[in-house]
Amino acid sequence: MSENVDDAAPRILMKIQDDIAAFRRDVTDFRREVADRLDRIETVQKRERRNSAAMLVMVRGTAAVYEDRLTQIEIDRIVKLEDRMAAVEARLR
Repeated sequence: MSENVDDAAPRILMKIQDDIAAFRRDVTDFRREVADRLDRIETVQKRERRNSAAMLVMVRGTAAVYEDRLTQIEIDRIVKLEDRMAAVEARLR
């Protein structure tokens, strides 16, 4: 019986060592996977930031064109109103 006890202790210790080694391998694999994921996320983030900047430029350009068109419409409307006012004033004279 004492032989079993003496043999069990080294087996238990070897099993613990194997478990620690397996855990270290798992952690190393996990770190690699996380690093790969972070690299992919960083790549996507850069691409999306670039796309967002491009869209912002396009929106600003479109807004400027729209504002110019609205300004021209307003100017045309004012000119027409002034022409009508001049015509009405001319009739009243």
